[in-house]
Amino acid sequence: MHRRAQPVETSITPGLLRGGRLLLALTAFAVPVLAHMIRPDPASAEDTGKSGKNWRFAVASIRRNNSGGPQHFGAPTPDGYQMKNSFLAGVIITAYIPTTPGTAIYSDDQIMGMPDWAYGDHNHYDIEGKVDDADLPDWQNPARQPEMMRGMLQALLADRLKLVAHRSTKEGPVYSLVVGKNGPKFKETNPAEPHPNAYSFPGGGLVAMEMRDTDVAAHYYGITIAQLTTFLLGSAGRPIQDNSGLPGKYDITIVKPVPPRSQEGGPQQPAPEDPELSAFSIAEQLGLKLQSARGTIETLVIDHIEKPSEN
Repeated sequence: MHRRAQPVETSITPGLLRGGRLLLALTAFAVPVLAHMIRPDPASAEDTGKSGKNWRFAVASIRRNNSGGPQHFGAPTPDGYQMKNSFLAGVIITAYIPTTPGTAIYSDDQIMGMPDWAYGDHNHYDIEGKVDDADLPDWQNPARQPEMMRGMLQALLADRLKLVAHRSTKEGPVYSLVVGKNGPKFKETNPAEPHPNAYSFPGGGLVAMEMRDTDVAAHYYGITIAQLTTFLLGSAGRPIQDNSGLPGKYDITIVKPVPPRSQEGGPQQPAPEDPELSAFSIAEQLGLKLQSARGTIETLVIDHIEKPSEN
């Protein structure tokens, strides 16, 4: 018997989204804003983008959230940017994205110097930013908005958190994601195919969760291998780099077993552990494989950061 999961705010379960605490917390929201982190521009510590302009919000506020309520990861609005009751580390990795091709965001082990309070459940904030009227035509252009948003968020973080950051690279052990000998076990996306029960997935595309008696299937529609590498394979003990040679968008299904239910009326048993899938087993499931290699690892180094001044 198969049954579809009901819509929920956090429609992607941590068991299927592996990796560090930042990646798990961030991807749990499954919001479209992460699409803006998939197209990196050549960047230095200050991303002014291809235009060379130092983008800034015309008006911006950041306030500690003490009221709780739903958590909404920051997202662009028609005239600006808004975040509600969320953690500041997510804003930082939205503002600073890797320049390495095929990489969407920095993972935990690629960020140096991020303080614990930037992730903390007791340090949530609301952010509101408004774009100057003169900049609205550019802001409402999908091709320009990602660059503008990163620049504006970087300026906001520098003003209110006194954030200073830089990128660095080093050589080290990585895993190379390649196609297995029998080829990939998924198909290229048909953009005309509807998926009415699916929800937005970080970086673009859709996801739908299918609950079964003995397993859960996560169906991803229209996602790239970069998204697979970043959001679904997660932590393997070293960075994963895409060398699959698959440049398109794909429909991918990952199946994970669920723990057996305890027998009603029987002796009290400890709750079974949630079975996890390793990055290697997920890759194998999809007709891919991870090979040990050495490569260039890009990192984001937080040189200085303070809790934000409020206004």
